[in-house]
Amino acid sequence: MTQPLAGKKIAVVVESQYIPGEIRIYQERFAAHGAEVELVSRLWGQSSQRFYSTVEPGVVDALEWLEVTTDFDDIDLEDYAAVIVSANYTSVRLRWSEREDLNTDNAAEVARSVPAADFLRRAMADPRIIKGLACHALWLLTPSPDLLAGRKVICNKVGLADVINAGALYTPCPPGTPAEQQVVVDRDLVTNNSWHASAALVDAVKDRILDPPPAPRYEPVPAVPVTPDQRRILILLSEWGYWGEELVGPLGEFDRAGYRVDFCTPTGKRPNAIPVSMDPDFFDPPLQRPVTTAQMAALVREIDDPTTEQGRRLDGPISLADWFPERPYFAAPTFVRGLEAYNRQLVEAERELESFDALLIVGGSGPIVDLANNQRVHDLILAFLRADKPVGAECYGVTCLAFARDMNLRESIIWGKHVTGHCLEYDYQDGTAFVASRGRFLDFNMGPPPYPLEFILRDATGPEGGYHGNFGHPTSVIVDYPFITGRSTPDSILTGQKMIEVLDGDPPLRRWGW
Repeated sequence: MTQPLAGKKIAVVVESQYIPGEIRIYQERFAAHGAEVELVSRLWGQSSQRFYSTVEPGVVDALEWLEVTTDFDDIDLEDYAAVIVSANYTSVRLRWSEREDLNTDNAAEVARSVPAADFLRRAMADPRIIKGLACHALWLLTPSPDLLAGRKVICNKVGLADVINAGALYTPCPPGTPAEQQVVVDRDLVTNNSWHASAALVDAVKDRILDPPPAPRYEPVPAVPVTPDQRRILILLSEWGYWGEELVGPLGEFDRAGYRVDFCTPTGKRPNAIPVSMDPDFFDPPLQRPVTTAQMAALVREIDDPTTEQGRRLDGPISLADWFPERPYFAAPTFVRGLEAYNRQLVEAERELESFDALLIVGGSGPIVDLANNQRVHDLILAFLRADKPVGAECYGVTCLAFARDMNLRESIIWGKHVTGHCLEYDYQDGTAFVASRGRFLDFNMGPPPYPLEFILRDATGPEGGYHGNFGHPTSVIVDYPFITGRSTPDSILTGQKMIEVLDGDPPLRRWGW
């Protein structure tokens, strides 16, 4: 029999009025997986404590006893793969404080400072340790909204109001789910609503140990060696199809300048080039001519092919969804707690931008689908602006700049600025047919663009700024620091060149193109 958890230790927190059947499930089921279960609790300075069980006629007819010799204040949490807090009265008893100065001003602080709550806070701080909280156990976390806000949980209905007030997202299992299967998993946190689901909780904890949750949102960017004089560019790509030249054009310029380039997509899936952007024979209806040279088409096909050296660069892009948090709905019943959690996570996410020098948003029809109205994209852009770092955008990627707004001010970040972008004369009238699915191409005609980008940019820049389409001119790139915007496909190489001049020109470029 395989024992996938061989060598792992599991801490199970108990107190009096525990449920014997639940504890036996932990001991026997984890042992069957090869793990060692250690009972822990508060021993009040003693070498051991005996705890009595609950008595429930028909379930537990007589008291049982557990002797515990490990105080959770004396253990090194790094020795444990998981911490389980048992159901019933364990959490109630462990929230008790001997302090006599309890009053309305310090009640929350007292509840957060009891040894059991402090022990769980330490465990929650380490995502490598899986936390299993059964039934009422979330009561040890509810005094600390910073630990529960935004976390998906299930619990005994007795504690539901406290859990919701702490900012957690109560997530009941689908109707018809058997009671013994009602478990909710949120990254390193596993909860159930009754000891009857103890076996399912053990299995979910086991699965999380064997398949650890993704790294926290604020650690998605791998640490890579970058020489002190080496620039680092973050390129954001749609998962629904980018225009090939609008990637390889500026990318080639960055490579020639010796810059390091990292790629990012909304959910971490590999991006795909729009098929016609790899076709030198494609006849562009608005321009009435082909728009992709044979040389450029070959470069795009190379980077779109995951078997080539260039193509492998797009493997494993950074996931924006794992990096930046999602803002809660305004109508959420725990909006204030959720917003506090969102803002804390946002600060952590922005720390990862310190190693990047600039952001480039690649265009094409795909950004219409998953970038333009993506709140995480807006937050990424705002983070670069707060750090006073350049932001480049091409074609329909420029829409992201128009819609990126501080949640309180609601004014476009390009208000008073000069930009370019896909002009009305270049818009399609009878369908783009360019959108690619996430993973494979679809012959999907999404129709003409759902909005005229030129009109959006004219309105977003306001009376003191301006939109410059430069229709009839071969290229159109506008630099109005910190923004570098390119109109469409022919402007891609020039966009990359101007970003380099903004970063390393002598003097650095701050205005160009109008």
